[in-house]
Amino acid sequence: MIKKKQLNTLVVIICSFIFLNSCSSDDKNNNDEDDPIIITDTDGPEPLDPDPIDEETLDLQRRFAFDQNIVIENSYNTSCDSIPCSTVSESLMDIFVNATPDDTYFYLADDGQVLNLECQLDKGRRIEFKQISKGPLTSFAKIEFEGTYYNIPENGVTIAQVHNRGGATNEPFFRLVLHKEGLETVIRKDPEVNSNDTSFLKEDFSFINGADYDLSSLKIVLDKNNGFVNISVEQKDVIILDASYAADPSTDWVNDSGIANGFFLKAGLYNDDGPHTENLLVGYSAVAFESEDQQ
Repeated sequence: MIKKKQLNTLVVIICSFIFLNSCSSDDKNNNDEDDPIIITDTDGPEPLDPDPIDEETLDLQRRFAFDQNIVIENSYNTSCDSIPCSTVSESLMDIFVNATPDDTYFYLADDGQVLNLECQLDKGRRIEFKQISKGPLTSFAKIEFEGTYYNIPENGVTIAQVHNRGGATNEPFFRLVLHKEGLETVIRKDPEVNSNDTSFLKEDFSFINGADYDLSSLKIVLDKNNGFVNISVEQKDVIILDASYAADPSTDWVNDSGIANGFFLKAGLYNDDGPHTENLLVGYSAVAFESEDQQ
């Protein structure tokens, strides 16, 4: 039989044990709440930084503003049994991301500053930047570029256009033609008349001092907006052409809903008549395009 003294001692021991266990549990809980859990992983690979874009590529991206709304149209990769030849269009998106252009018809010049477009004479005689979207002359679209032109043919070469892909016409409304002795603007009067009845409004503009073209770069801005085609050309910091043209309100350019909503811009080399003695070349130092037209 347990004596009273022994019983009291046992009770004290049991109470002490319970008290100490409770404190230990509280300590543990407090530590869990106050101290953050830090997980270190030294086995996994460190994230890699993306490859930096070099200054030369950044400069090209600044000077050549290509987006999803402009392509390059060429006839180098097509078969051609007779003129005019078919053409193909290629995207210009991200052309400076992995490499610079290095095609037969579109390539970076040796100086790393100029993008060349080369027109192949035996296949359609065409190499151009082309707007994908289209819209009326009242909506805004603009292409701005600076280029030097080589090997100008005797009858000139078209270097910028306001074209049309609506209705039954594929004819350009406006063309800017480069001749050795000057520039010429050409407005087609009506898109759907018989070819024998086709008529044009043409105007001539001289180079500086009335001299022949001397391989100086030309800064050209072509846009359509508010019912007009606007064109300006600068040579050696001198404006040599600044004009605006509207379509005749009595023509299909305005009254045929398909044609009236089908205008788009092009720039490059379009050599539509002879004689042809050599490939044509233009070297661009800058090209920028913007548009509010719908795709």
